[in-house]
Amino acid sequence: MKLIKATPLISIITVVYNSASTLETTILSVLNQKQDLIDYWIIDGGSTDGSIDIIKRYEHMLSGWISEPDKGIYDAMNKGIDRVNGKWIYFLGADDVLNLKVLEQISPYLKTEYSLVFGQVVFDNNYQMNSYLGKRTLFQNTVHHQSAFYNKSVFSEFRYDSSLKILADYELNLLLYIRKSLTLFVPLVIATCATGGASSEFSRSLKETNIVRNRNIKSQVKGKFLSIILSLYYFQKKMRYYIYGHQV
Repeated sequence: MKLIKATPLISIITVVYNSASTLETTILSVLNQKQDLIDYWIIDGGSTDGSIDIIKRYEHMLSGWISEPDKGIYDAMNKGIDRVNGKWIYFLGADDVLNLKVLEQISPYLKTEYSLVFGQVVFDNNYQMNSYLGKRTLFQNTVHHQSAFYNKSVFSEFRYDSSLKILADYELNLLLYIRKSLTLFVPLVIATCATGGASSEFSRSLKETNIVRNRNIKSQVKGKFLSIILSLYYFQKKMRYYIYGHQV
């Protein structure tokens, strides 16, 4: 079922697969925003745990939803990109929660000249991450997906690489940095996010970061150097996890 709206400012996409325990809270955090700002699509990967029943409960308030098998989270996100109508695109995980009234607060900053507007996220262990775009973006992803609003124009020639499982969003952020696209940081906490997500898988994160960097940075020497440094960084991060018992 699709709810027809005038062109909204923000399109929100939630990708779902067997997330019944958290999905309703996520949906309500979107539906409690100012509705004339958004259209909201849910892209389900063929859930069997009751997620579909939750989606149907709120489908009259959605712009649309689908449920079908996919090749992973980025394939599902690409399906969402192909369907939304907003001027800006925001991705909200099925276990994450938008802060109350945050879309009203961020909307004055969503100006046409920016390719990316981003803020902060807080994790459920109270750790706050401030996203940024800078030289360190050459080293690793520095923009948390749930902090980022992308101008829909950036997707005119870009889709996420569905062969990557956890860091295809790094490629878009890296390209925006390399191309010196105009971006803006806004000191707002956009969402509360679950810890221990897929991007916290150390070995896969290392592998996919290097894949993305090596195909977008021309200097092989620089790429190799950054790969070695990142390996050391992930090693100490893994040690901290074993010692302190948490990860982000």
